Amino acid sequence: MNMKSIIKCGLLLLGIGTATVSCEDMFTAENTLVTTELTPQDTLYQMMGIIKRMQKLADRTVLLGEVRADLVDVDSRHASADIRELAENNNISTTNIYNQPVDYYAVINSCNIYLNYVDSLRNAQGTRLYFEKEILAAKCYRAWCYLELLKNYGEVPYLRTPVLTSDDAEAIVASGKKEGWLTILSDMIDDLKDFQADENDELRQGYANQTFNDASLKNVSIPVRVLLAELYLWRASYTGSQSDYINAIRMYHDYFTFPNEEIGTGTGAATWPNLTARRPNGKSYADTFTASNCAGVLPLESSGYYGTVSNLKSIFCSVDSNNYYPAVVASKRAKDISKAQDYCQLILEEGSTPDIEYREHDANLYSPYPTMEGDLRLYAITDGPDNVGSNSENSRENSSYNDMFYLNLKYGSNTEGNSYLPYIPFYRNRILYLHFAEALNRAGFTQTAFAILKYGLSYYTLDDRDIISQDEFDRLCEITSYGFTAQEPYYASYKEDAEKTSGTAVIWNSAKFTSYYIYSPDYVIGNNTQKAVWESNRLIQVGIHSFGSGDSEYNDKYTLDDEETQAALDEINKDRPTLQTPGPGRLIDIEYPEPPTGEETGEEVKVVYAKATFYTDTREEIVVEYTEEEWEAFVQEYNDAYTQYDEAYEAWYARNQEFLESDEVRAKRQAHVAQLILDEEALEGVFEGLRFYDIMRYQMQEMGGAAIGNTITMPAYIEEKYGTTTKMVGKPWFLTLPTR
Repeated sequence: MNMKSIIKCGLLLLGIGTATVSCEDMFTAENTLVTTELTPQDTLYQMMGIIKRMQKLADRTVLLGEVRADLVDVDSRHASADIRELAENNNISTTNIYNQPVDYYAVINSCNIYLNYVDSLRNAQGTRLYFEKEILAAKCYRAWCYLELLKNYGEVPYLRTPVLTSDDAEAIVASGKKEGWLTILSDMIDDLKDFQADENDELRQGYANQTFNDASLKNVSIPVRVLLAELYLWRASYTGSQSDYINAIRMYHDYFTFPNEEIGTGTGAATWPNLTARRPNGKSYADTFTASNCAGVLPLESSGYYGTVSNLKSIFCSVDSNNYYPAVVASKRAKDISKAQDYCQLILEEGSTPDIEYREHDANLYSPYPTMEGDLRLYAITDGPDNVGSNSENSRENSSYNDMFYLNLKYGSNTEGNSYLPYIPFYRNRILYLHFAEALNRAGFTQTAFAILKYGLSYYTLDDRDIISQDEFDRLCEITSYGFTAQEPYYASYKEDAEKTSGTAVIWNSAKFTSYYIYSPDYVIGNNTQKAVWESNRLIQVGIHSFGSGDSEYNDKYTLDDEETQAALDEINKDRPTLQTPGPGRLIDIEYPEPPTGEETGEEVKVVYAKATFYTDTREEIVVEYTEEEWEAFVQEYNDAYTQYDEAYEAWYARNQEFLESDEVRAKRQAHVAQLILDEEALEGVFEGLRFYDIMRYQMQEMGGAAIGNTITMPAYIEEKYGTTTKMVGKPWFLTLPTR
């Protein structure tokens, strides 16, 4: 076969084995042409061809990661045989439509052809290479496919060169050679890590900012920083390498904070609007699953006539084609995790001290929507009145139709027809924040990891020593950004701080990010409370737990420590000193009138030397006027109070830090936060095809990748806290590769 000719693409590696088989067994001929002589126009067509092959992977990416796990149940009467087999996860056949590695290799081989034959040295205007962005996109698609193969098969054939002839294919099959996690992940990392880091727009081709449904063509590519972060996280989980966790932290941080492309958590949440509300509001949370909130999406066709469509809506929702019976629904485990959370609500009333309320744990209060108890995200997605309702009008027309309809708002907002999903996310940004927390926690930055869950990361969070200790802040300053240097405006006037923090993982630019403190007496800038800061035009950072569990930053039940450690800390905190300063509240502003003004008092003139503004606990501002003599006395009293406080605080802080920095407490904190993260990944990511792999990664991190074995065991705390299940325990982690 002439290697330079136009060849039939099929080149689809079906599997492995030791027997030599025919070319037809190895490859599938498709009605698509691929050329190895690429013109500039051909490269665009080739990229679209790669994306077309990726479309076949969309549904299985979700189903393989969700149906085999514990957060969903499958309706055996209305699910397909292939989905029922996935749910059993005992001996998934090689004929199962979701167990077809051939489709991953179709993408891989197309990427290999592209990368091998594209003119990678062709110059564009200036110093940039013409196909640089497409080359990086192809490398990212290939790496993503290999990561998916590893997650599902454990070890697989590994190819970096094109398979163009039947002889090549037969040689691969005959060798039976496979590679595992360490080899493939390391090679993919090495292939991607030298990207030109200072390029803007994430090195993704936008093709003149064209859009596909509501996704831009730039968003069809996977951001290289995101993919590298994921590869580093998985390799670190497998090997326990601290340097890999640090590199994952670096890549996640750089993705979120890249100058002029900063990405926040967003604010869409499922909430109780007030204490007397009978129903929560979940619409703003349900509206957050758009392409703009994702790090890359896989576009799909709107009609089978045009190509590959997704069937996820007909699997997760009521539609005509499934007689209004969804095949996959939330499990008791998902509901138990949701109900176990404490919904915290900050109550603000004009002229009064803020109050904290917790929603009761009483199932009788939440009928007929039991998922209103605890975290509200499951309610917003599947169980609210917008998701469940009467289907009597349709069921009267057809007795086989369900008399109720059920919607999963991650996959469909109505029962009309069989409208297909426009895309499936590669990664959603809030999920990436949780993976960022994983990397931080396993690398020893447990307070920062917990801050992602409870507060959201910003300058204000990282500058609060009650949230992030000085030791942890200093260690974060040792993690430098890759290829660009970002600054924090508040540090600019302090040379030592500016030099120490410049271009490091503590930079969440306050001109771009702010915190979601609705009211906090600890945050005042000038005459303005923190409320004025977050209301400005910035990305508001919210603790991920707050998207379903209320105002988590005020939730005293949601803590960094387990009960035993928290009790010991509470005992230490009894001795924490408080600052008692003169005046009616917290001093927030001083004014010296010039020249001093006089005021008639009847008998004498009082000369106002200074005006001090205080902020009270009831959110009032009070101005007090002082003569020079009164002001000197006030300042002396104020300074004496601070001196006494500083001495007492220093002694208390030393005792507190000695306790917190012990190896025992650090290990307990890390274990506790790891559990919180895994729960949060369930609350935020349910139905998205993540749970099976989240538990796999957790087990790798706890046991060491080599020790994980082939058989699933559930984390002990899940069984203890949320009940036992045989759904996953004792089942295989990995699918069986076809033998040919």
